[in-house]
Amino acid sequence: MTKVLIHGGAWNTDDQDIRQKEIDATNRSGKSLDLSKYTSALDIVEAAVVAQELEEALDAGIGSIVQLDGRIRMDAAICTSEGQYGAVLQIEHIDTPIKVARRILDLGYHSILSGEGARQFATEQGFPYVSPYTDHTFRDFMEGRKGISNLTYDVLVKNKEEYDIKKLSTVGAVAIDKDGRLAAACSTGGLEFGYPGRIGDTAILGAGVYCSKHVAVACTGEGDKILRHLTARRVEDLFLQSGSLVEATEEAVAELNKLTGAGCGLIAMAHTGESAIAMSTTFMSTYEKGA
Repeated sequence: MTKVLIHGGAWNTDDQDIRQKEIDATNRSGKSLDLSKYTSALDIVEAAVVAQELEEALDAGIGSIVQLDGRIRMDAAICTSEGQYGAVLQIEHIDTPIKVARRILDLGYHSILSGEGARQFATEQGFPYVSPYTDHTFRDFMEGRKGISNLTYDVLVKNKEEYDIKKLSTVGAVAIDKDGRLAAACSTGGLEFGYPGRIGDTAILGAGVYCSKHVAVACTGEGDKILRHLTARRVEDLFLQSGSLVEATEEAVAELNKLTGAGCGLIAMAHTGESAIAMSTTFMSTYEKGA
C-alpha cells in the first residue's frame, strides 16, 4: 500500500474566496503527484511539499508571507520512520526550502541549519537564489504594516490576542510506501505578525512534524503553542494507548485547544496504513491519494 495525505494550512476564516483558493492549490498539488514514480515515502512527501511550495496561494516557498520587516524567512523539515531528520530554519532566497532540508537529511551530518548558514549550505549544494516574493504577498505586507508604525516586541505582545488568530498557516505531507515505511514533511513562510527571527513549530521534530515506526504527523496552526506542547509527538503517545489514529489525532488537537485555546490542524499516517485528519479551526484544506 502506498498512500499520501497533504494539508495546505488550517485557518479560522469564513471567507469563501480564501478557502477556495487554498482548496484549489492543495488539490492541484495532490493531483500532480504520480505515486508510481516514487520508491519511498521520503520521496513522496518531499515531492508533495515541493508542489505546495510552488503554489502562490499557500504560505510556503513562493507563497510565503512577507514578514513585518519586509523579509521572507522560511522553515522546513522532513523526517522518516527510519530515524532520519533534516531541517532548515529562517532560510531566505529560495523557492523550495524542503529540498534543502532533504539534502541535509541525506548528508546526515547536521540535523538543522539556520539563517545565513542555511542559505550558504544551499548555495554550496547548487540551489540558486530565487526571490519568493509575489504581488499578493507584498500587498498583504503593506496592508499589515499600516497599523504598526513601530515594530517592537512590546507592540506585538500588546496585540497578541488579535494576532494569534492569524498564526494559522503551513503546508505538510505524510505518507506510507509499499514497504511500510513512513515519512512526514512540513514547510512554512512563517507568520505575518511575528517578530523578526521568530521560529515556530513547523520544522521542529516532535512539535510541528514527527515520524517514528508507528506514526507520521504534520501539524499546522498556532505554532508557538503547538511548539510548547509537542503536539506532533503527542499523537504517537495517544495512538499507542488507544490503537486508533483517528482517536489519537482528535484527542491531541482537543487537548491542545483545552490547555491553550490554540487553533490547530494536523494530518497523520499510521504504520497500519490508517490515515487521519483533525482540527480545532474552522477550515483546513487536505488531499489524499493512494496507489
